[in-house]
Amino acid sequence: MSYALGGVQYKYHTDKLSPFLRTFVGAASISPDCCGGNQWNLAAGGGGGLDLAVSPRFSIRLAQVDYIYSNYRHRFVTDHATQWNSVRLAAGVVFNVGSYCNIMPLSCSVAASPTPAEVFAGEPIRLNTAGTNFNSKHAVNYSWAATGGRLSSPTTQATEIDTTGLAPGSYSVNATMTDPTIKKVNSATCATSFIVKQPPASVPPLVSCSVDPASIAVGGSATVTLAASSPDRRPLTYSWSSTGGQLSEQGASAILTVYAADAGKTIAVTGTATDDRALSMSSTCNVDVKAPLTPPCVKIEDWGECTFEKDPKRPWRVDNDCKDVLDKLALRLREMPTGNLAIVGYAEEKEVVSNQTLGVQRSVNVKRYLTTDGPTKSDAARIQPRQGGTKDAVTHVYFIPEGKLCAGELESLGSLVDETKVTGSSRDVPPRGNKAATPKPPVSPSH
Repeated sequence: MSYALGGVQYKYHTDKLSPFLRTFVGAASISPDCCGGNQWNLAAGGGGGLDLAVSPRFSIRLAQVDYIYSNYRHRFVTDHATQWNSVRLAAGVVFNVGSYCNIMPLSCSVAASPTPAEVFAGEPIRLNTAGTNFNSKHAVNYSWAATGGRLSSPTTQATEIDTTGLAPGSYSVNATMTDPTIKKVNSATCATSFIVKQPPASVPPLVSCSVDPASIAVGGSATVTLAASSPDRRPLTYSWSSTGGQLSEQGASAILTVYAADAGKTIAVTGTATDDRALSMSSTCNVDVKAPLTPPCVKIEDWGECTFEKDPKRPWRVDNDCKDVLDKLALRLREMPTGNLAIVGYAEEKEVVSNQTLGVQRSVNVKRYLTTDGPTKSDAARIQPRQGGTKDAVTHVYFIPEGKLCAGELESLGSLVDETKVTGSSRDVPPRGNKAATPKPPVSPSH
């Protein structure tokens, strides 16, 4: 039996073991009969096996198994089958001739970041390459080349390009991957590009200020803070000025301390941010300095009046009605630990004709009663007799609280009486004869 066969074989190559499958067709020369002679008939089959690679040119075939089908036409009648099924087992050595190379072509690609790869000069471009159809078990060599910029590592899978100083424009980058284990067709080159953008026009810093607190008292302090940034990412320096107070600068903030001379003012504090190109921008915050609090003024209280109409013979005398009023006022004054009384004496116009100082006498007589004649003795230092002028036959009693009087309060109380020139008389002095007993006219009071 002999065969003439041809076909196709598929072999999967690894570093050591390479399994294969094949199919074939051809002719078989068979002579099973005693008298039929040799016959060439169709033969077909398939099989597979396993090779162990020793070198790229030499392998050991560890096993090969083939199945072959054929048939034979008997010349005489027989019970033998006409179909022939054969199995062939083999082992041996294999010699490889021709070029040893990858079946699939090698290729690579480059990925760039950022995406798209457009940057301003000074910003980095990150690159990474990946291969296709390279043997994952082989070490791969990498190399990079660029038309501009400086590569951080030209022999690694990933690298970075420093674009500092590059002019605006487009630049290309090539990456080459090589498998040194393979002698021919063992590399792939891929490319990408990046763009250095035209820088924008120079922009000064952006600034704003804030102050805490916005209102302070004399001797206090406020912190003013400048929020500044450079759109062009430039380094910044800071300076400060103010229209008052004293500044203590602390970089992007300053502390304003105010003194008495600043009371009631609004102080403007200005912070300025300047970049390394001398481009600057300022922002101003205002600090209000509180004026010292002014104590509230006090107002005079009207405590009532005494009339001098019941004793026409002694029109200056403290009569019983007036006595009752004054006794109550004396008790009320005792309850007030501070403050003074003003006794303002008045006279009618017809009375002034015969006695121009009657109103003065009435005021000093009231003081005498309160300090000497009355049951409740008041402190003479707290009682001021005053001349009110022409009005009615009365004396008005006013309480003057301790403190600063409001504007215009004293104007309605007339003028002080000079008590060294006017002497008060007791209400108990009797009238003389049928005429009213008139005390010695006093000297006109000083104004």
